[in-house]
Amino acid sequence: MFTLRTLGGIALLMAGSSWLWLTPTFATRGVNTSGIWWGITMVLSLLTVLGFLVATWGLFARWSWWEYAALGSAALGLVALIPFWVAATGGGETVGTAAWNVFVHVLMVAGVAVLLLVPPLERWVNQQVMG
Repeated sequence: MFTLRTLGGIALLMAGSSWLWLTPTFATRGVNTSGIWWGITMVLSLLTVLGFLVATWGLFARWSWWEYAALGSAALGLVALIPFWVAATGGGETVGTAAWNVFVHVLMVAGVAVLLLVPPLERWVNQQVMG
């Protein structure tokens, strides 16, 4: 049965998994993906994906801490964008491609933050999840 909670959980999981785009595996062919900045990006991106996975699990289990996990993961995802930018632009990725990745992820973080931090929206989300 599709409910708003189910759709929200799927959206949360998909948003979190998009941080895989920032890993060296998804870099454009020919981009130098060696170096410490790519390593830092990989670790932070994987931790962000894991955090969103835990948040989604908490959402489906109706645990009250799922919102904190989602917000924490979103914040960690923002931090991951910094070494990604340095690694991608320094490794030969076009600025447009790197900027698009950053833009999409900032937009997702903003969406999560708005839904979970703006009181009327947060109450609505809470009613849909816990109801």
